[in-house]
Amino acid sequence: MAYQWRSELHVLHIYINGSSLTFTPPHPAKLSTNQTAKRAAIARTKLLAVSAIPSGNIPTTTTTQPVLTTSRSMQAVCKNRFREEYLKKQNYLCSRPLGRFGNIMFVYASSYGIATYNNRTLIMDTGFLLKDYFNLNVQLVDDFECVIRGTKGLGPRQACAFEESLMHIAKGENVCLGSYLQSYKYFEHVQDSIKKQFTFKKEINDKAMGIINGAINTFHKRNVTVKDTRPVLVGVHVRRGDMVKHKFGFTVATPEYLGNASKYYRDKYPNTLFIVCSNDMTWTKKHLVGDDVFYVEGNTFDVDMAVLVSCDHSLSTVGSFSWWAGFLAGGEVVYYQWPALEQSGLRRHFSADYKDFFPPSWVGM
Repeated sequence: MAYQWRSELHVLHIYINGSSLTFTPPHPAKLSTNQTAKRAAIARTKLLAVSAIPSGNIPTTTTTQPVLTTSRSMQAVCKNRFREEYLKKQNYLCSRPLGRFGNIMFVYASSYGIATYNNRTLIMDTGFLLKDYFNLNVQLVDDFECVIRGTKGLGPRQACAFEESLMHIAKGENVCLGSYLQSYKYFEHVQDSIKKQFTFKKEINDKAMGIINGAINTFHKRNVTVKDTRPVLVGVHVRRGDMVKHKFGFTVATPEYLGNASKYYRDKYPNTLFIVCSNDMTWTKKHLVGDDVFYVEGNTFDVDMAVLVSCDHSLSTVGSFSWWAGFLAGGEVVYYQWPALEQSGLRRHFSADYKDFFPPSWVGM
């Protein structure tokens, strides 16, 4: 378990400091006196203040978040003169992307929510991935790493739980957020703005609507008795792949869950059409079948998500991509309620009841 927490601290260090070359985490093996002293000295210079990890299986969300720094050896003068304003104003909140598409969406949405709540201006690197897919309300900065050097970093103790203290950042200095920030509570006060910002650009939406229309036409050909009736669209995302037997504690939805969740919608809406995206379609086709099922294959991830959010309701499995598909679709969401193995490293990053991650209106199965 020491190794697991060492890895998590390493990730947080890379996220805030942008480098993995100078970080020396605590090591579980026995070291000589000189080795121990040397490693402790290096750790103290890089981690300004990292609170001790609380004991027990599931830390509370009230523990003090780690405070780190973005300082490292860089050129003295930035190419971007915005650096001068950045130092003068001292009311900026910076953030870096972390993980894959769904993870990055959480980082942005939570950073935006925290910045707005604290009356701060959010800045991110001009190469920020999401700007290629959405029209975001964020100030993008060239020479980002140089501009923000020396900025104090803040991050929650748990990646998928809400840290109240981040909503009350002390005034008078710039800060940079770390970790995955995967709780809707960070941005529920600006969720309408987040949903508007996370509207896909026209060319992506056009592709998605072409797929949706094709699915409806196929449904009518299979079910001639309801030819003049628009079906109720349920977007289904089945995440498997790298999460199957993952050592950190990820789980995957079971065949029984897919059966129960699809029955829920079939019983509630007579003309249901399941529109399915998955990174393991072979497995999915064995466990979700019927004339009311349409499989979406061969598209990029952005088109897949645009298809899912265009549906009326959602059947979610696990992962942040699946979470966002449900959140943005805006209808009912049925979700797999056991996303982490008990006693695992991943489980520690959720609140005890998962309520910081799943909105209360969603239906867990």
